[in-house]
Amino acid sequence: MRKEYFGKRIRQLQGRMAGANVDAFFTLAAPSMRYLTGFTGEEGYLLALHDGMHLVVDGRFTTQAQEECPWVDVIEYTGHFSRSIANLLVAGHAHWLGFEKERVSFVQAEQMRAAFPSVTMVPTESVVEGMRIVKDTRELDKMRAAGHIADKAFNAMIHQLKVGMTENDVAALLEYEMRKAGAQGTSFSTIVGSGARGALPHGIASGKVIRRGEVIVMDFGVNYEGYMSDCTRTVALGKQPTGVLDVYAKLRAAQQLGLDCIKAGVSSRSVDTAVRGKLGESGLAQYFTHGLGHGVGLEIHEAPRLSQGTDTVLEPGQVVTCEPGVYLPGRYGMRIEDSVIVTATGFESLTELPKELVLP
Repeated sequence: MRKEYFGKRIRQLQGRMAGANVDAFFTLAAPSMRYLTGFTGEEGYLLALHDGMHLVVDGRFTTQAQEECPWVDVIEYTGHFSRSIANLLVAGHAHWLGFEKERVSFVQAEQMRAAFPSVTMVPTESVVEGMRIVKDTRELDKMRAAGHIADKAFNAMIHQLKVGMTENDVAALLEYEMRKAGAQGTSFSTIVGSGARGALPHGIASGKVIRRGEVIVMDFGVNYEGYMSDCTRTVALGKQPTGVLDVYAKLRAAQQLGLDCIKAGVSSRSVDTAVRGKLGESGLAQYFTHGLGHGVGLEIHEAPRLSQGTDTVLEPGQVVTCEPGVYLPGRYGMRIEDSVIVTATGFESLTELPKELVLP
């Protein structure tokens, strides 16, 4: 079953290689290797040739690779991996070696050119990422499970949240509950920003003590069998002034508009535009300082992007976030984020967490 599952992906890759005019393809990106072979190790070197896949690893991962993907040619290298890759390229009579230009630094590319003199290096774009952008049923089931685990962990944490805890306390508690619920880890460093620190869109948790009445932004995600979840909730411990409640109500309405715009066939940029327009009606668009959303999968940030910088026609099976925020420097910040599966008629949410601001 697994052999057929990954074999289909390998055949698709070989077709995309032909489209990119290369007869060999090299990746050192762990998510790409996992997607193509099922290998879960954090380091390795994958070479695709016309005769199949060759996974070059050091002794730490040999047994793991052989057990996880026995249909792949696993080669243990000593010294430097490039010698094994160079030998495979010569033996495979390869002439044009594609590599992921977004993943390989200039220095690495120069080193590869020197190490692989028998081939011409060809920078490619989205050869594997283009395959990953639409999730299959098995992937979506894992992402649903990741969302469920994140929900369970957040609900367990929120009942323990109290004034006097530090942001680090909250992050540690949430991450403990994630592990307890079945996560293999977090999908990124947990963000907890209270009071003025909430105006930092990516302000990771600190030793700041949470005080009564402060607005708290919590952005968190789990890693479940390699697939990520991503969710943000904003809460407050204690009664809030009318102005804060009003801003949050406008943010929540804008986020709901964004969700309602998501469906197959829609321009990703148009969703971002709609949300900015909604926030602009109340003068809040200037405080929304990042893109509306991004794809999620084996990585926490993938294509497609919901932003002004790119434009993609959304397709069924893509997983994207919708996460508008309002950040008032020196005062507070707010963000609401859901990850959703794009469908032909709308979306399927991967979270069921409530969105009330003030906790009881």
